[in-house]
Amino acid sequence: MATVPAVTAAHWQALASRRILFGHQSVGRNILDGVGALAAQAGVSLPVADSRGPDLGPGISHFAVGRNGDPLGKVRDFAAAVDSAATADIALFKLCYIDLSDDGDPRQAAAAYADTLDALRKRHRQTAFVAMTVPLTTVQGGPKALVKRMLGRVPDGYVENARRQLFNETLRARFSRDGRLFDLAAIEAAARPIHHDGQVIPCLDPALTHDGGHLNDAGARLVASSFLVFLADLDLAPGDR
Repeated sequence: MATVPAVTAAHWQALASRRILFGHQSVGRNILDGVGALAAQAGVSLPVADSRGPDLGPGISHFAVGRNGDPLGKVRDFAAAVDSAATADIALFKLCYIDLSDDGDPRQAAAAYADTLDALRKRHRQTAFVAMTVPLTTVQGGPKALVKRMLGRVPDGYVENARRQLFNETLRARFSRDGRLFDLAAIEAAARPIHHDGQVIPCLDPALTHDGGHLNDAGARLVASSFLVFLADLDLAPGDR
């Protein structure tokens, strides 16, 4: 399990003054549950509002972006939300693990995601746009996985996480150098990756989930801590956008 970063008083103070727009679906809701738990534990009040941002105040405004299973639709929906919202200090959105489970080219989806963030950055110069890697799932293990391998079949979760890895590596190449990437997948990843088709593939740490994909309380708090520290420390200098 990844190390939990400390959310300090200075972090909470910075977050309370920043206007953050966050598009997500269910794993994003898990993260925000973790945010609420950490805020309650710290005895602070961080505004978290369900809004697409026409009236954007300090704190986190969040909304359900697009429809699960349609990654390109989510990309378009996020762009539309940003274009119609009040100016945010930080804007970001995540795809879901289910968006990259089936057909479609993960690299194409990643390129559309990245190109859209770059285009939004040009249209909204006062907003820092952040990319997020797509979350992972656990993989099948135990006797069932062993039997599948003996039969020449691939255990559940291997191919799907390999597709997510292709998407995530594309985002890392585009955004990690300038500090505009929140690497959700890296935070979620189990200490021991899997191997598939000659590749090392990260998968979700089983200790962080209750159903193989969504975050349990420990997972939500871990990711939320990293999320809050990242957003609080993000450089908002206009010259860096």
